[in-house]
Amino acid sequence: MKRLSEMNFERRNNHPLDVLGIGKRPLIKDWLDEMGVEGYTINDDFTIDIDNRVLFVNLSSKKLKILPDFIQFNNVNAAFYIGDNELESLRGFPRRITSHFSCSGNRLTSLEGCPGYVGGEFRCFENKKQFTEDYVRGLCDVRGKIKNKFKTES
Repeated sequence: MKRLSEMNFERRNNHPLDVLGIGKRPLIKDWLDEMGVEGYTINDDFTIDIDNRVLFVNLSSKKLKILPDFIQFNNVNAAFYIGDNELESLRGFPRRITSHFSCSGNRLTSLEGCPGYVGGEFRCFENKKQFTEDYVRGLCDVRGKIKNKFKTES
């Protein structure tokens, strides 16, 4: 018989609420699965990381007005696309994205809640308000270009 100190418990998988399929973690998992998000880890503080095996998180064209209160992305080691929705807020958005970020085609009047770091392009055109490059850079360390105007092919 093993002593308790010899057993290898994994905290997040053995929590009674998780086992019963209730609580915050299963709620987050169900939403991510419904949205088709892959390669995620739900951290102990319930923030969500996306690993670098995933090329992008695509939440575009899902008719989202706001992310649910229980969703808080943290580090996304991929591109993050959430364009062509009905978003009025960026609450719950990743804190750090290593690749491109697009929130174009929404109803945004502010970029409060946007990532603090974007390693690629930051696309924010076709919103209720046009955001200047200075405004974007004041909120986010963007390593790529800021695309704040929609350009048509000639």
